[in-house]
Amino acid sequence: MKQLAQLLRRCIPKKIWLQAFLVLVCVIIIPLIVLGALLVNTSQKAIKTSVFRDHKEVAVHATDKVEEHIKGARQSILVTASILGTLHADSWRQETAIVELSLRNPAFQRIASVDLNGEEIASSELGSAPQNRGNEEAFQQAIAGASYISHIKISEDQIPYLTLAEPIKEFGQVKGVLMSELNVRSVWDIIDNIHFGETGRAFLIDHHGRIIAHPDKKRVLQNEHIPYPSILESILLGQAGNMEKIREDGERLLISYAPVVNPDWGLVITQPEREAYAFLTVMKLQSWGTILLSACVAMILSLLLARYMSRNIENIVSGTQRVAKGDFSHHFPIKQRNEIGKLLFSFNRMTSKLRKARDVEKLSVIGKAAAAVAHELKNSLVLITTFVELLPERHRDKKFIKEFSETIPKELDSWNTSLRNMMVFSRSYSSFPTYDTNVNDIIKEISLLAKMKARQLDIHFNESLEQNISLINGNKDKLKQVLLNLVTNALEATPGGGQIDVVTRNIVSDKSKNGSADRYVEVSVSNTVSDGCPDDLDKIFNPFHTTKAGGLGLGLSISKEIMDRHNGSIDVSFNEENQSLCFVVKLPVTSEMASRVIPQIPSVKSHL
Repeated sequence: MKQLAQLLRRCIPKKIWLQAFLVLVCVIIIPLIVLGALLVNTSQKAIKTSVFRDHKEVAVHATDKVEEHIKGARQSILVTASILGTLHADSWRQETAIVELSLRNPAFQRIASVDLNGEEIASSELGSAPQNRGNEEAFQQAIAGASYISHIKISEDQIPYLTLAEPIKEFGQVKGVLMSELNVRSVWDIIDNIHFGETGRAFLIDHHGRIIAHPDKKRVLQNEHIPYPSILESILLGQAGNMEKIREDGERLLISYAPVVNPDWGLVITQPEREAYAFLTVMKLQSWGTILLSACVAMILSLLLARYMSRNIENIVSGTQRVAKGDFSHHFPIKQRNEIGKLLFSFNRMTSKLRKARDVEKLSVIGKAAAAVAHELKNSLVLITTFVELLPERHRDKKFIKEFSETIPKELDSWNTSLRNMMVFSRSYSSFPTYDTNVNDIIKEISLLAKMKARQLDIHFNESLEQNISLINGNKDKLKQVLLNLVTNALEATPGGGQIDVVTRNIVSDKSKNGSADRYVEVSVSNTVSDGCPDDLDKIFNPFHTTKAGGLGLGLSISKEIMDRHNGSIDVSFNEENQSLCFVVKLPVTSEMASRVIPQIPSVKSHL
């Protein structure tokens, strides 16, 4: 129990607005989604039941039409057979009755009166030769006193027909048989007129499961059978119903069926589930869309409410973080006179005092820097004065002139560097213009001088620049100063035979707090070192901290200040495996800059 409580405490977020947001989500959003899911599920079941019911009703209605059509034809044959029973001895009158039946019902293709020996007495096809029908199954069953109906046959001209036979009785005695071939093309028309969407089909089967009517006539002509035995069993039992089946191709079918009682046929309706439930899919999407939209609106409102409740606290946290980074210019507008307003007033007063203290400290630092520069210039001036005084006497000494020409420019460059660093350091808090800048261009300018210096020191200088580097909003001169300082330090710290690697690349980090991905350009400058990891790596960006003889320790401090002004960062790390020191500069890319890249030359890697 104690462990469970500890686990719950770990899962609870630390921020107040997140806690309030989670409470609102649990109370409002989760019940809303659960209720919506239950409603959608209930609606889905209701619509499925309605679809099955509609299919079944259509099947039953269609079977009634088929039964009525067959029943009417059989009734006509039965009535005519009764009439012929009274006219059996008169072939001319039998022929008249048969022709009248043929004219009244054109579906009968051939009607014939047959005697007990199977010889035709009269036929609807006037002038045709009489036929012996004694060997036919229809005659044999009817002469025994039973009605006969055959299964559907297909004529040579692709016309479906049935053979019907009724006994002709006179005073209860069978005196002959009335036989007819019935055209059931109208049954096909009934089946063809049943439509369910674009792919829904209806078909008719006999008591053997053979398809005898189908919109696709090939299935009838090929004597195809229904692939679902359970449906045939239900039809033969006189049962109507519904079921779902999976076709061989994996598609789910909705099947409705109903029996045709006389004859023993069955009507089957099939429709793919995706089409039958197309409306259900649309309704489901609309319902879930409405539910999710409502949940999103509720979530947004909950989030806004939670954020509003904790906004002042977050503002104070943000302000303290800015103060921790050295930004003492932040000032909170005070709109409330409650405890929060008093807290903001105290914060503003604190930042004002810290700003004044920083200005005093800055003047002190500048004074120290000026003293250091003055001391360095004084020592250098003594050296230069010595050379100048000896120049008139030794102007013919080639060795002296060589030393003079090498020393004086170096000292002057040293003066220039010291004064420039001092000016930059003293103006580090001032603003400077920014514009679209390509970091690769800066690296290329620096590498021209760095490669020559690397050759003199026997150092391998490698650069790998990403082809489509994103533009950043910055000051090219300031950034060049930072990167030049890193490359110069690397050249001075790398032993002979060592290696320097300069790499640029685009980076996309995880999503930030506002939901958008952070994009930035990363520049890494790494070099091998011979004396392992520096002990004071955490102080490397402090002003006046240096390990170089005669150095002021302002270069990296100025570089860090420039990166802060660009909303970027500069970090250092040591790789024990490669014995290398790596400085990483990260410059943010705005959303507008992220899509603006400058195509580079296909090959951007060079190695020296």
